[in-house]
Amino acid sequence: MGDIEMGGGTLTDDFISDKALSKLIYSFCNRNIPVDLVLNGDTFDFLKCPYIVNNQTDYPRHITCEVSLAKLRLIYNAHKLVFEALKRFAAEKKNRIFFIIGNHDPDLIYPEVQAQIRVLLDNAENAVFSFYYNNHGVHAEHGHQYDFLNKVNEDHLFLDYKGQKILNIPWLSLGLISKFMTLKEKYPLMERITPRPILFTHHQYVEKVVTKQGLTYLLKSLIYYPIRYFYDPTYTIPRELLREFYRRWKNVHWDVDGVVDTFKRKRRKALHRNKLYVFGHVHKRYLEQAGDITIIHPDTWRDEYFLDTKTRNLIPKTKRYVQVMVNEDNLINWKMISCPSQRSTIHFDDLVRDEQKYAKLAAEEEGRYVMNFEK
Repeated sequence: MGDIEMGGGTLTDDFISDKALSKLIYSFCNRNIPVDLVLNGDTFDFLKCPYIVNNQTDYPRHITCEVSLAKLRLIYNAHKLVFEALKRFAAEKKNRIFFIIGNHDPDLIYPEVQAQIRVLLDNAENAVFSFYYNNHGVHAEHGHQYDFLNKVNEDHLFLDYKGQKILNIPWLSLGLISKFMTLKEKYPLMERITPRPILFTHHQYVEKVVTKQGLTYLLKSLIYYPIRYFYDPTYTIPRELLREFYRRWKNVHWDVDGVVDTFKRKRRKALHRNKLYVFGHVHKRYLEQAGDITIIHPDTWRDEYFLDTKTRNLIPKTKRYVQVMVNEDNLINWKMISCPSQRSTIHFDDLVRDEQKYAKLAAEEEGRYVMNFEK
């Protein structure tokens, strides 16, 4: 399963299904066979999690190990139910937890962050951190490495800035945490609504704000920031991004691209090495079968809604995960399992009038116990 996106319990935290996810993880603990639990990227939302020091909220673009550990503490305190379930699962030594690194949790690259997560899971030695899972004919990865604006340089994961080691995250992620988090705090549910083009037709003000801020950030990144912050490596814009960003701005396209076509093109000669490929990142359900090869997106575990254009109702999306059974001969049997919730629909017009109110009501209905709706 992927795209859980556990945040810091603030308005920028899009995960509210602690009770449902914890119950599911506990169910894995009772099996008498070894279980690999693959959390396929964006398990944590470090990207939108604030950095809070002395009651001051910030979203720093220079992400040191200290910043990442502080964010991890917020995430842990907001989602203790899930961490307790993971700790119980890891207590069974036959089991393994794979934390696949995604674009929302690049902080997992820090060895100190990995060590602290193991401590929170009661010194679990069976917790593994990687960009990929490759076992038994199954390949899993988050998928952001096939998305032009979200991929990272795996050979250059850190930058040096003023004698400190900081994360080398994509330019788009830097723009998000630097310029768009105040917008996210003001409209906490808008980013959870799909399809995005339909959302923008129903809420043109948000479309104008996103487009204007995106264009302003692009222009400043080209003209102002490189001069103003000449010695800051986080303000160096890769020139090949210009055409891609202009295309998105022109088409009001502020969503991630599909990754399957890019993956198949780049890995065409190696596809036969595995029988099952599982991706995340795009927050869509997808299934493709060709011969003996299967490619799956099981969708996201964060709180999201589908906007019905006829009724203008927001329908909560169903959570899903892929269960794979493997025998000694690496013959696999898989199925996609749905975890429906008894959630109410929200009318779009009601949401627009008081978004924070409905964010809180959604969390309460989902059964989450820890949520701080202060900025």
